Amino acid sequence: MRPTIVENKAQEPSNLAVLKFGGSVLQDAQAVHSAAHEIYRFVRRGEKVLAVVSAIAGETDALVAMGQYIGGDNNAPGSASLVRLGELRAAALLALALERVGLDARAVDPAEIDLRAKGDPDDAGLCGLDHDRLSTLLAEHEVLVVPGFSGVLDNGQPALLGRGGTDLSAVYLGVALNAKRVRLIKDVDGLYVSDPKLDPNPRRFTQINWDDAAEICGNSIQDHALDYAQKHDLRLEIAAPARGFDTCITPQSVSAHCSAQTNKLKVALLGFGTVGEGVYAHLQRHKDLFEVSGILVRDAGKKRNSDAPAHLISTDAGEVFAKRPDIVVEMIGGVDSADAFILNAFFGGADVVSANKAVMAENFDTLNEAAGRAGRALHYSAAVGGGVPMLEALDQARNGGGVRSVQGVINGTANFILDRLAEGCPFDQAVKEAQDKGFAEADPSADLDGDDAAAKLCLMARHGFDAPLRANQIAMQSLSDLDQEHIDAARNAGKVIRQISEIKRDDKGALKASVSLQTIDKDHYLAGAKGEQNRLIVHALEGENIHLRGKGAGRWPTAEAVMADLLDIHRLRGQYEEKLNVRVSEPACA
Repeated sequence: MRPTIVENKAQEPSNLAVLKFGGSVLQDAQAVHSAAHEIYRFVRRGEKVLAVVSAIAGETDALVAMGQYIGGDNNAPGSASLVRLGELRAAALLALALERVGLDARAVDPAEIDLRAKGDPDDAGLCGLDHDRLSTLLAEHEVLVVPGFSGVLDNGQPALLGRGGTDLSAVYLGVALNAKRVRLIKDVDGLYVSDPKLDPNPRRFTQINWDDAAEICGNSIQDHALDYAQKHDLRLEIAAPARGFDTCITPQSVSAHCSAQTNKLKVALLGFGTVGEGVYAHLQRHKDLFEVSGILVRDAGKKRNSDAPAHLISTDAGEVFAKRPDIVVEMIGGVDSADAFILNAFFGGADVVSANKAVMAENFDTLNEAAGRAGRALHYSAAVGGGVPMLEALDQARNGGGVRSVQGVINGTANFILDRLAEGCPFDQAVKEAQDKGFAEADPSADLDGDDAAAKLCLMARHGFDAPLRANQIAMQSLSDLDQEHIDAARNAGKVIRQISEIKRDDKGALKASVSLQTIDKDHYLAGAKGEQNRLIVHALEGENIHLRGKGAGRWPTAEAVMADLLDIHRLRGQYEEKLNVRVSEPACA
């Protein structure tokens, strides 16, 4: 049956992206990490994400077969309860993957939001939704993960939405929530004039109208989902993970197509510590896009957790650069050597991704000018905030009317140590625990004394205020100066101590910045940062303030930000289109 119209559409959030991940994308449990990259891409663009997931490839068929083996061929009411478990499992796994990289994510059962179904229990439509509950959850979390393919009947029992029903789940929720975008993410980057698996030079639709889409889609999109999207004039995007291409289905558009090409880019890793090994693991899951050409280390004989082959690892920078990488990822830390390596990368024709806030803060102008002269890209999102996209949020706020001030907990290591001190842990032990967890370096002084946070403030000043700020202009207070009496007094008063970093303009327009230890109420937004979490408040000159939170230290949050920069560069440098803008008279589908 076709779903009925949704009454009382939710109006917020206006920046909502509904992203649907099908079984062709979720080929195995590890594929949730690639889905997490795609979700992070939209989160750091300032969009709230509702991810709708299918079961991992093959699980639905296996559950159907199990049900038939146990209960016979009849469509018993309990079969829907069994078959929907594939989507529930995929949603839980994706939420875990998102939490690992530092995003505030939550898996939501369709019954929790009363996603109402009507019709045949194994081929139903959707007809209702608890908007208030879903809106509350969206306000509380950056990402919601909803299992597709099922809803809840009036009698409380689950019902399935038919083959390809996750498409319908995504489209229905997108219409109901007035989403900014509904993007169906599949194993091909859009709709094609001919089968891209058979045609050596396939032409992909950049846009297509509803009539042509209905003619060519075949099994690409569920019929009910396509009909529902057309009925509500929904702009629908068909895309693949990590790709810059897509096909947009829009009302009354002229169908047009182009040729598309994707190249593999060679990546050199400078530094192979905690974060470097995480980046390498991500790159290995994207061998269609990237090839690791070399890894620079200080000690080639050091025992590592990575399975990187020995021939990639070298202590000779010249050997690594001689392989002519397309992208150099700088993670060695410090200033002088890092600066030289980055400049060498530019003039060797490579783009650069850096996680090094010290070199970026110290040599910001020099490095950006060098990138411009060489015509190369310089990305450094991971230098600030770990998995929290702080620099991107500041860019958006500055472009949206300006920033009045910034206040945040931006050093996850210091925050972890402060939490342990408040629990009665001795200072030296708290530092050791931070080192053991990979939050603190062997020399933790930059985190303790505020230098790390100060370097981040220098970069935040550039993005939020478009103004230079030097570390020697920032007043800093060290955790080493914190005594037990101060810690006990805060705890007894029901308050918490946080290392708070701030930037604001004084009455004369000059920037004032500080890194200080402040005792704040437990209900303060910044007090809610626990362990290695970061939190940031951007006070806008116009509009609403921006609140960000997530993990700011550790392997996976930082590696996620590095990978996001790598994927951005690939979309910019490694993927090409030739726009033709021609009317298609006899379209065919992939």
